[in-house]
Amino acid sequence: MQVLNDQTFAVLVLMALFTTFITTPIVMAVYKPARRGAPYKNRTVKRKDLDTELRLLACFHSSRNIPTMINLVECSRGTRQRGRLCVYAMHLMELSERSSAISMVHKARKNGLPFWNKKRDDRDQMVIAFEAYQQLSSVTIRPMTAISALNTIYEDICTSAHQKRAAMILLPFHKHQRVDGSLESLGHSLQEVNQRVLRHSPCSVGILIDRCFGGTTQVSASDVSYKIIVPFFGGSDDMEALAYGIRMAEHPGIMLTVLKFVPASGKTLLTLEGHDTNVIRVENDKNSNSEADSEIFFSEFVQHAAKKLQDSVTHEERVVESKADVVAALKSMSKSNLFLAGRMPPIAPLLISTDTPELGPVGSFLASSNFSNTASVLVIQHYNPNVNLHPLVEEKENEDTDDGTDTPVLVNKY
Repeated sequence: MQVLNDQTFAVLVLMALFTTFITTPIVMAVYKPARRGAPYKNRTVKRKDLDTELRLLACFHSSRNIPTMINLVECSRGTRQRGRLCVYAMHLMELSERSSAISMVHKARKNGLPFWNKKRDDRDQMVIAFEAYQQLSSVTIRPMTAISALNTIYEDICTSAHQKRAAMILLPFHKHQRVDGSLESLGHSLQEVNQRVLRHSPCSVGILIDRCFGGTTQVSASDVSYKIIVPFFGGSDDMEALAYGIRMAEHPGIMLTVLKFVPASGKTLLTLEGHDTNVIRVENDKNSNSEADSEIFFSEFVQHAAKKLQDSVTHEERVVESKADVVAALKSMSKSNLFLAGRMPPIAPLLISTDTPELGPVGSFLASSNFSNTASVLVIQHYNPNVNLHPLVEEKENEDTDDGTDTPVLVNKY
């Protein structure tokens, strides 16, 4: 008995061939795997063309971080035209087994939209604060939310910074200020998040030690009156901090003071001698190229300040021979509102031991109780082109693309 005739058999064979050949293009059209990111140019605040748009990825954990972040953004907008500063405000939320966190992830996946969108009814104070600031300023604010386990949330931060072409990631310090002025840790896991972002970031990074910068509420543009200090030792991190300070100095309410530290003749500030923290060993500088670049950049800064920022910028040089001289000079400025410090300048640690190595030799001192309980600190790391990027943000080789426009996205981990 014949089950299939020739015609039926031919149809089945053709259907099998059609299914085989059509499966691959359909899967490729429907499934979008992670692709290597396209490179972008403006990964730092320091750049040749100062009129290009500056993009910041400002991260925060709770509403406690928002007033300071908004005040910092206000200082960063300068006097440039509308649209020259774009801030991506990323709310970092820990993904736990609680039903509330899981339901938010499922709601986000269902809607395909960020949690913060104008159609949402249960608007919270964080959304209102950023939206109100955007309406009152010339800054573009684009909210985002990252929901992930703390041990992997750094991947969301780095990939979002790369996708949004950010020049700097702003991170809150893992300690917050108590009523008595001391800093209390919020957990070692948050410290590890910052450390991992520093290692894998596709752009510059700033860690903000908040000591009520601008107070506990947002300060209006007309009421901004801050004194900002940039301790300058040299190196790429200090140059990035100074570049950020130059942009801040464009704001009419900002007074910028740059304190350049110069070692005494024949000495260097790189290493300590033995266990005596007041003596600095005399040795040859092995990073002469970086020193030359720092001198050129500082000279350009002096010329720029003399031409355009003479009313808001002052600079001075301090000749120092020991760590004690450096500490004394910094403490003389401790009543300022904000310090912009490079993360790894060419100087020996100002503290014998510290539990915050991610802040570097100067930042760890500025964040300690030995320094001040009123001055906030922004520790800045310049983008490292040799950084070990996460595979999701690895770039295509030999490809150059312009920094295009983009839209807010939700980042989540399952």
